[in-house]
Amino acid sequence: MFAQLKRTAWKASLLGIVVVTLLAALSVSGASASGAVTYNPLVATMINDVSQAELEPAVEDLSGVTAPVIGGSPYTIQTRSSSSGVPIDMVEQYVYETMQSYGLSSVSYQNYPGKGGVQPGRNVIGQITGTTKPNEIVVIGAHMDDRPWDVLAPGADDDASGVSAVLYLARSFAGKSFDRTVRFVVFGSEENAPWTSNKYGSGYYAAQANAAGENIVAMIEADALAYNAGSAPPKGRVVEMHTRFGKKAPAAETAILTMWHDVIATYGITGLNATDYAMGMKYSDHGAFWAYYPTVPAVLLIEQEWDVTNPNWHTTGDTIETFNWTYYVQVTRTLVGLAAHQAQIISTQ
Repeated sequence: MFAQLKRTAWKASLLGIVVVTLLAALSVSGASASGAVTYNPLVATMINDVSQAELEPAVEDLSGVTAPVIGGSPYTIQTRSSSSGVPIDMVEQYVYETMQSYGLSSVSYQNYPGKGGVQPGRNVIGQITGTTKPNEIVVIGAHMDDRPWDVLAPGADDDASGVSAVLYLARSFAGKSFDRTVRFVVFGSEENAPWTSNKYGSGYYAAQANAAGENIVAMIEADALAYNAGSAPPKGRVVEMHTRFGKKAPAAETAILTMWHDVIATYGITGLNATDYAMGMKYSDHGAFWAYYPTVPAVLLIEQEWDVTNPNWHTTGDTIETFNWTYYVQVTRTLVGLAAHQAQIISTQ
């Protein structure tokens, strides 16, 4: 998450407009299912299986707490800066090998050329091919890189938390059947603005997918999910979903919001204040899809940052010790349910 640029843009927007929300500060206790989601016991199991024990290992591996085996040898990841050379190469390989171990339909690298000061790199793509609608693609994304550029960059919250959640989804979804194709895409160079560049990271991925005529029907970005300084609902423990501003959001983007709230209500995911922001702020990988797939719904799932931004972002203090684990687990559960229903999981299995 390119936090400083985002906060500057948000503060500037406050000078001229009032922040628009689709369902401003809607708490979970006030949400009700509207028919977008039908309870599925298989999805319920996947949601309930999310735990600290499931999420913590990947965060520790990616933030330098432990030394995972990469390419057959232990390696401590001390930085995930996109300009770090060998370290970011090892991060890409870690994500690739981890996904490969799950038995997905396919796992691949996507090499991008870079531009200017942005180094060449690789996105990592895992896929479960859909059964009846394989040409309809649901993209679940996070980003593997972090800042600072030239010192230790543990990036536990930004965005090892998102990557670990996406890896959990890939592991949990593996072996199950979905009508639509599910792609788990871990992007590089998210910290290198602008996200609309077609030379690196999610911009490269979205531009290439569009050029190939791929039918992406939904994109959900998970960026920073584990820090929360708030109190109990209704005001605290805010988790945000961001869309385009006002009427610029396609109807299908609003439908994702509706489904998210319905998942929370249907599966009884408590302890969160699920809040929608129709602000049009493109400062993560979802912004690339807004640029190259303007009619495709793309949303950002993120911890509270409007009132209580994580002060550790882009510092050496972004460590796993700052996590609110109860909050992180619940936020990830909402992602699991939303992704499973977006991909149209087949319940008879």
